[in-house]
Amino acid sequence: MDYFCRIVEQLRRALLDERTTAAFYAILRDMSTTFDGVDAFAEARKDEQDHAREITALLERLTGQRPPEADIPVQPPMVRDYCQGIMEAIRGEREAAVEYQSIINISPYEDVNIALSEIRGDEEVHLAKFQALYRTVCEKGFFAANTGDKQTD
Repeated sequence: MDYFCRIVEQLRRALLDERTTAAFYAILRDMSTTFDGVDAFAEARKDEQDHAREITALLERLTGQRPPEADIPVQPPMVRDYCQGIMEAIRGEREAAVEYQSIINISPYEDVNIALSEIRGDEEVHLAKFQALYRTVCEKGFFAANTGDKQTD
């Protein structure tokens, strides 16, 4: 598979991930009992929606057509435990940063690389906020007894 097809395939997967993550963050925002939680997940959700729009535009420029991943329904993961949801958000942000860097590493397209570098920067901010939220709410706060996983860094 040539680099063009690999980039398009990875961008399509990233588009679905961004849209699914936006829906996931809406759930976590609504579960939040603190202003910091509501704020972190509301901001991250908006960013994920912006990323989905940007990736859609990149795919339209690369392929000449709207990707089907921009319109198909997405299903966020089920969340029963808020702290486990934060941990899942932390894992997802780490994985997204790695995925975007892997696309940048093979992409000869400057517009793709610039957009993904900016998105990657947003993901790093989300990661830092979610790690701080986990430490504040789950390790020290009300939810601390509900989780055994304290690995956030």
